[in-house]
Amino acid sequence: MSGLLLAAVLWLVGCSGDGPLTPEQEIAAFLERFEEAAAARDVGAALELISEEYSDAAGRDKTALKGVVLQYFLRNEAIYARTSVRELELADPPDSAHVGVTAALAGAPIADVGELETLNADLFRFDLVLAREEDGKWRARSVRWRRAQLRELL
Repeated sequence: MSGLLLAAVLWLVGCSGDGPLTPEQEIAAFLERFEEAAAARDVGAALELISEEYSDAAGRDKTALKGVVLQYFLRNEAIYARTSVRELELADPPDSAHVGVTAALAGAPIADVGELETLNADLFRFDLVLAREEDGKWRARSVRWRRAQLRELL
């Protein structure tokens, strides 16, 4: 999540100084850590955000997902991300959430969404199921992804 987007999310949910973070703020921080792990191509940091109970529709568990992440990181010398949170639905109580994110991943910095037409960027739609686990940290329990169209990022 870009710094500007993170600031907007925190402002929208009413960050209240020294008080505890809201679930929305915690999820925004989760997404920022995931983006930082991708930029650093840090498989360990990325996997720290994935639940041991991870499973997806393709039958992958956390170990299989590690292979997908590692392959993507190895194929790309540099990863710059531009993301947009499209939806955030919290369960009641707010210990799980569905988050829809569109993302552009490129080998060069993405200063503006308009540049995506000229960059060789991978565009994705991610649908994440997140859960706050026993240690209080949010982790992905399931992720669906598909290729996205440029219009989905605009």
